[in-house]
Amino acid sequence: MAEPEVPALEPGRGEKEHEPDRATEQDRRRDLREELSEQKRQGRISAENLDALYADTVIAGDDIGGASHRATDGGTVNAVGRDQYVFGWRPEDAAVHTVEMSAQEVAMVRRCHVRTDSWRRLSVRLRHEHVLVLRGAPHSGQPATALVALAEWARDDDHLAWLQITADPFRLTSAALRKATGYLLQAGDDGAWSRHPDQVLGHLCRAAERADARIVVLAGPGFPGHDLTVDHDPPPLDQVFVKRLVHELRQGRDARPQERADKAAADELVRGKLAEYRHPRQARELALQVAAGLLLGRSLDEILEALPEQRRRKARMLLARETPRRARCFMIASAVLRGSPAAVVATQTVRLATLVEEELARQTTVEQPRRHHVWEWINDWTGDTGIRVEQSGRGGDGPVVGFDEPRMAGTILRVVWEEQPTIHEPLLTWLHELSEDGDPDTGRRAAEAVGLLATFDFPSIQRRFLRRWRDGDRSEGRELAAWALASAARDPQVQPRVLDCLRSWARSGRRAQSVVIRTYGSWLGAYRLDEALRVLGDVAKTSGSILVGGVARAVSQIHQLGAGRTFLYTGDDGVPENTRKIVAALAEWSGDPDWRGRHRAAALAFVRLLASPDAIRVIDLAADPGAQADLVTLWRHILDEAVGRDSDVALTPEAWSLLGDWLARWETDAGVRQVLTRVLTRLRADARTSLAFRLRLWRRIRKIDAGLAARLTELIEGS
Repeated sequence: MAEPEVPALEPGRGEKEHEPDRATEQDRRRDLREELSEQKRQGRISAENLDALYADTVIAGDDIGGASHRATDGGTVNAVGRDQYVFGWRPEDAAVHTVEMSAQEVAMVRRCHVRTDSWRRLSVRLRHEHVLVLRGAPHSGQPATALVALAEWARDDDHLAWLQITADPFRLTSAALRKATGYLLQAGDDGAWSRHPDQVLGHLCRAAERADARIVVLAGPGFPGHDLTVDHDPPPLDQVFVKRLVHELRQGRDARPQERADKAAADELVRGKLAEYRHPRQARELALQVAAGLLLGRSLDEILEALPEQRRRKARMLLARETPRRARCFMIASAVLRGSPAAVVATQTVRLATLVEEELARQTTVEQPRRHHVWEWINDWTGDTGIRVEQSGRGGDGPVVGFDEPRMAGTILRVVWEEQPTIHEPLLTWLHELSEDGDPDTGRRAAEAVGLLATFDFPSIQRRFLRRWRDGDRSEGRELAAWALASAARDPQVQPRVLDCLRSWARSGRRAQSVVIRTYGSWLGAYRLDEALRVLGDVAKTSGSILVGGVARAVSQIHQLGAGRTFLYTGDDGVPENTRKIVAALAEWSGDPDWRGRHRAAALAFVRLLASPDAIRVIDLAADPGAQADLVTLWRHILDEAVGRDSDVALTPEAWSLLGDWLARWETDAGVRQVLTRVLTRLRADARTSLAFRLRLWRRIRKIDAGLAARLTELIEGS
């Protein structure tokens, strides 16, 4: 960001008014905008790469979409079917935790739920009984059935939650329960549940009755019989498929969602797939894949051919022992370096093959003859693998390597790691060398592949890569650690471990905090916005001025990545929810002068939001009366910082230039006019002097007309 403004820009008494060095200011402003545009481009490339690597991962969870929930007291519950994993709580924390579910999530589950006999029995009995047990096989759809039944009873999607008891269930009290709220509770594995179910359920009933709440206990098929038990009926998978497909097509603005879903369900190939499945999540995942393809105009045959299991079969065939070793190494290198220049991929193929050959030689007592590393034509490696070499479309870049089906990249890496253990060590060595290559794009791709491998063995990858990158002397290493962590977090079952790691590192030294900042400044921060803003604010507050610039960059990156993401909600005015939350958080930070780091981060981040390619979302927010106070606070904050002589915030030229952009919308945008009217009537004296000077400049260069300049001058002088 630019340096503080030169004092000569503001003429003193008796001095002539000199026009500022507009070329320098424009250069600085252009540098910031170019940086933000490049930041957005890198985010888009990373998103495309992660989409390819994690195409085989069921992101939507098992029975309840978006199955990672934030607890009210600091932990995270990751619910996958019947399984709950708790991270972030210490042993000395409270024994009972509640995890609120968002109304939007509950509404989605209700729309996609298939009503069964067990749901009807559960719904009827919940009218009169405070606790019931829903007993069934794992991954058979219990949480969705229980949640919808509780929603029918509560008649309010904001009154539903997970109940997590981390110790003796008899420690639950009515004080831990919210009135008129429905809770899901996983039956524990400790002796109290199995030996004394009557006493446990009786205690739960008394607590729920005093709180006027309802609890549905999710239990396995071996749970002892009881008069409070309802046996769960798994929903028919074809109906699960249709319900979810209709929902996804409606979300995609399809004109005939029900008709197209019924037609897809009647397709012989789809019926065959559903007949192979055993769990509702498989039918839901098929619906997600079919919906994505239909919305892109693909046929059902094309969609089914690209399913993960089909890709896995093809990957096994391509990586079979009969395939020449270097051809296999070429496929692995292409999977990691998809989109990289062909020359880079070819060079790295030979290096990986060399490491594999050395490892095989080390593992055998028979002396291996020395093999010369001779260039093998890349066309011999591609063959009918689905890997192609094509022109990048950018002059001077040369041909690049890509896949006919980009999602094959992640499938190849998974098959290699799961089914060919002899390549583990050379693959890890190669990825480490690749990450040290020096080219940022190559390093990012290597780190994101390391993140994928972390989903198989997180502790090992943490020791071998993440901690070394974190603690090294090179700042690039901390960037690599952040890319790898953000990659690993794409797996919903690994995401809680990543979040737990980030929370721990946020309380560590500056190097660890630098990794935390970078990781939250990714898709993960946009997905878990509330937590990201809280952690980033805490880091800025405690780190002084050292990491403030990084915090501001992370916030602006989160804002850019939030545009158009399906996990974010958009208000009636079309402004994504993350814009509102980010602006509100920055306004809170700006009102905290006792913590200079957070105070400064708010100014730097708001300037970046205003200068970013997505600045229109902030402008649109000005039309919301509920958000105008925060925008007024932030505008005053950056203008005060821009003229403060004791300020080290390097934002002066950008702040005034951005104000000029907003003033140019004065006549046409009522929201902008309302915000700026309040800003300009309560400026500090030195800010009023500086603004008056700039109004004369902007009038001279015709950024604003003379009439508006006169009205604004009168406004600031009258204040």
